[in-house]
Amino acid sequence: MELCVPTGLYGMAIAEPAALDRRLDGNFMFFVENARTFSLLCLHYFVTSLFLVQVWRMGREREIAECSGHLLLLEFGCVFLFEVRMLVDIKKSFGIMSLLWAAPYPKPTNASGSVGSLSGKTYFSMRNGLPQHGAVFEAETAADGGGMLTQMFRKVRRGKDSAAHWKMDGISRCYRVWCLLTVGLPSLLLNVVLGYLGGVYIMRSPNDSDMVMNTLAVVFVAEVEEILYVAFTSDAMRYNLEHMRTVEVHLSNRHRIMGWFMSSIVNPLLTFSAAACLVVRTRQADCPDFVLSWKTFANIAILQDHDDS
Repeated sequence: MELCVPTGLYGMAIAEPAALDRRLDGNFMFFVENARTFSLLCLHYFVTSLFLVQVWRMGREREIAECSGHLLLLEFGCVFLFEVRMLVDIKKSFGIMSLLWAAPYPKPTNASGSVGSLSGKTYFSMRNGLPQHGAVFEAETAADGGGMLTQMFRKVRRGKDSAAHWKMDGISRCYRVWCLLTVGLPSLLLNVVLGYLGGVYIMRSPNDSDMVMNTLAVVFVAEVEEILYVAFTSDAMRYNLEHMRTVEVHLSNRHRIMGWFMSSIVNPLLTFSAAACLVVRTRQADCPDFVLSWKTFANIAILQDHDDS
């Protein structure tokens, strides 16, 4: 099994700082890129938190406009699809934690390309052939000279061994904890809170058309991270992140059956149950006389036939 670094701000915040090399990227680019990456991550947290506060306020000020249960099926459908969308992000957060746990630890080496630490140990680099490759720049040879137009249109031929790839080999324990505290746990918290507040906000829509539009609105909030990533990162950085080497993890048959059981059985049931509990709880809070039973669905069918006639 192979674990991949997710493409997006979260993956960039994990991979790029570890791939930066002061010897090749230079001090200016090294500190600027670290500051830019952390600033984009903070901007994402700030904007998402701002939307969450606004969604919470609007959901608190409203109540379910129709307590007869006429829109119950539409309510469940919208909430369920939104929770499925949030499940993708929650699994992404757990994937980040699994990646940080499974990535190879530093090993002492005297091979070419290793980077020394303050403790006297050496660490494998996240980039092949360091210092030939950094996170931003690559080492140029004498044949790479010429003017700007000449360098832009020169055909570059590289062998398989000269291809540059970021990789997660050799990140330290302190860096794993830093990524867990700044990326893994905050992303999980934001996704869980958005999943709950967004579901309540959808439930308290004034009518059916607004319910559909509100579902799209909270999905937009969930995609803020991807929007910022595409808008404020270069093509070269996205290419390096998307083609980053995976972390190989050995799985026994026991782990395989557990993974199948979680993905095929537990996740669908958990998402269905979360959506159903959210719908019932919100209706019971706003409509004291609401009781979920077979009569509720019978009344919905009667109301549907009445509307059709």
